[in-house]
Formats: sequence, structure tokens, C-alpha cells
Amino acid sequence: MQSFGRNQPLLGAAAVLFAAAAAFGVTPRPLADVPISMPSGKALNLKQYRGKVVLMAVMSMDCQTCIKSIDILNRIQLDFAPRGFQVVAAVGDPNAQYLLNTFVQQHRPRFQIGYLNQNQIIQLGDLGTNAQHAYVPIFMFIDRKGTVRQQVSGNEPFFKNEEASTRQAVQDLLKQ
Repeated sequence: MQSFGRNQPLLGAAAVLFAAAAAFGVTPRPLADVPISMPSGKALNLKQYRGKVVLMAVMSMDCQTCIKSIDILNRIQLDFAPRGFQVVAAVGDPNAQYLLNTFVQQHRPRFQIGYLNQNQIIQLGDLGTNAQHAYVPIFMFIDRKGTVRQQVSGNEPFFKNEEASTRQAVQDLLKQ
């Protein structure tokens, strides 16, 4: 289980275990229209990937589980891209716009990674009032029509076997 930042939940409140996955990020739901700021200064809109299966990952640059996830997501991106799959990620760290290029150089994601502020993360992840209980990474699995079909938070059992769980979720969506 990793929380946002250094043993902090996503929004920096006291570390509290998230009791039930269904308490936030209800699925299925339409994908929120939240632009992701890119280091280039441009915005990336997830709706541009309509027709592809997308894994949207929300991470923190100082979360070891998130950093480990980059290697896993790189492999999955490489394996499934030819079948219409795309990974996109965003970090929500303070000053991310200044630190992201260095982070990308160090960890070499093979997918686009941008940044979001806390309000954008709440909207994109449908976190509502439960935001202080959300732990990163947060994975949102989006189908070809732009519907969020599954969402998992970093403290859920899904991440105990992250690569196998992620591959299965992607394969299930690619079959639709």
C-alpha cells in the first residue's frame, strides 16, 4: 500500500486506510473531461484515445509502488499497443510541472505522463468527499467508448499481483 507522497493519502490528510473500493470511483461511469497538463505546456485530452482501451494511472513521484508500476506499465504498453491499448499517466505532486521532466528522464516511461492538480484528480477519479482515503497509484481502466469500467486504488488487493491483475483487466477490455 502506498499513499500519495510520503506515507500520505492522495490529498495529504492523515493516513487512513481506505475501507471499501466502492466508496469512490463508482464504475461504470463516463470519463470526466479533464485535460492533463504535459511538460511541453500542451494539454492532453483522454477523449482523443476514444476507440482504444486506455489505462489512466494517477501517481506520485515519490511513491515507490508508483515507480515500480512504471516498469510494469511499460511492459504492458509494449505488449498490448498493437491491439489498441494505451497507457497515460499523471502525477499530482506539488510543483510537478517543474519536477516532471527529471522524473521522466530517471524512470523512462514508454507512455505519456503529465500532471494534474488535486481538484482535477478528484474530478477525473470521481473521488468526491472520499479523496483523503485514496492511495496511489490509482488505475482507471477505460473502454473503447470512453467509459471508466474499473478503478483501483494502491491499497487494494489488486496491487498484490499488479502485473497479472493489470494484464487481465486490459485483456478483458480488449475482448469487448
